[in-house]
Amino acid sequence: MADLVLIYPYVHRENPRRNLWLFPPLGQGFIASYLQSKSFTVRLLDCTFKGTDWAVEEAIRENPKAIGVYCMVTMREDAEYIGQQLRAKLGNTVPLIAGGPMPSGNPKLFLPLFDFVMQGEGEQVWEKLLERLQANQPYNNLESLCYRDEQGKIVQNPRLPLMPKDLLEQVPMPDRSQFDHQGYLPYWEKHFGYKQTTVFTARGCPYGCEYCDQPIFGATYREHTVEQVMTDIEQALADGYNRIWFADDIFMLNWQRSLKICDEILARGLKFKWDCLGRVDVNPKVFTKMAEAGCDRIFFGVESGSMRVLKQMGKKFTPEKVHQAIHAAQQVGIKPAAFFQIGYPGETTSEMLDTLRFIPTLPLDYLSFTITYPLPGTALFDRVVSEGKLTEADERPEWKRAGHNVLTYKADHSQVKLRTAIYAGRARFLAEKHLGVVGKTLGPLITQAATVTLQRLS
Repeated sequence: MADLVLIYPYVHRENPRRNLWLFPPLGQGFIASYLQSKSFTVRLLDCTFKGTDWAVEEAIRENPKAIGVYCMVTMREDAEYIGQQLRAKLGNTVPLIAGGPMPSGNPKLFLPLFDFVMQGEGEQVWEKLLERLQANQPYNNLESLCYRDEQGKIVQNPRLPLMPKDLLEQVPMPDRSQFDHQGYLPYWEKHFGYKQTTVFTARGCPYGCEYCDQPIFGATYREHTVEQVMTDIEQALADGYNRIWFADDIFMLNWQRSLKICDEILARGLKFKWDCLGRVDVNPKVFTKMAEAGCDRIFFGVESGSMRVLKQMGKKFTPEKVHQAIHAAQQVGIKPAAFFQIGYPGETTSEMLDTLRFIPTLPLDYLSFTITYPLPGTALFDRVVSEGKLTEADERPEWKRAGHNVLTYKADHSQVKLRTAIYAGRARFLAEKHLGVVGKTLGPLITQAATVTLQRLS
């Protein structure tokens, strides 16, 4: 019997030929290890390879004091299904609590199916909640909880402050014994030829990009110690993984600390490849040290090739700086990767084409496109609402699966046009990457054709 059951509702249903990056729920792993250090028992149920019905039955079998269900935008249907099944089988005997990015940013969507929404960082809130459940004390007034009162009105308690840095530097790293290694290890070996898992070295990002949703940590940045990070890396390697994805919002945010982690990897003689999210405004010497320590790929959130759009997004760099950084990384043997958005509110056809022409100037190993998605709680969402392009009452199509680019607001361009731009960008990238001289010849022709087509589409 567990005091708490935590459920990660994502279920892998994609075409088995698609190579998706699937990782265990690190956040829930942190919550589990923290609560266990406080003498609570926790069971973590990951639906990725086992499904939602399995998780429901296992949760009931544990007879817990409470059940927590994580959710982000692509998991909403499965999270709601789990909530409905648990409610039908358990009634009101066990409090059901939704948490994670989507419930934190838009709690009303999850109430009253769930009894509560837990907003923000979970460790200390769960600790207080379980203490009150054990003592049979009321908990409606706990900080960070939201619920509907008897009149159906949403009550949103003040948020508990984030865990202070001195405490964060003492908490145990995630309980990896509860991760589904029997599912993840063979999946990665089959689809990628290596076995990769995630490690957090820091929480949050202090930057205020207009489109970025920060419902858990806000615009803050707190670091784990280098020793904590190394302990977690060594445990992940001991579990059978041979590649690490540093899942920080920006691993290179404090690049001096990134160098300390690299130095420690080298000092301990650890041999593994790793990837991370990077930034373009760093000393190029940082890339050299990262390459020495095993960095194989850096993902840059470039987002646009238009200076005006970058400024609108709140980016603090220029396309020229992007060009310099990506070339510097590539020159020391790191494979640069980049994320781009198409259809940013206010983006013109000319600015879309600026992006499509900018990408081929970068020596990228990987390219990702998305149609801009204004998330509730972001400055971008507030802007499109104020401009009359979206209302709270709009039935917005949601991403049901990874990679589904859906237009969710009244944009200046049609979904067909935005997807056409994405297809053209991907087509040129893949042609030039894989078709050699033929691809280099086809690439400019693809962009020329896209230029004509996009200018004609509404």
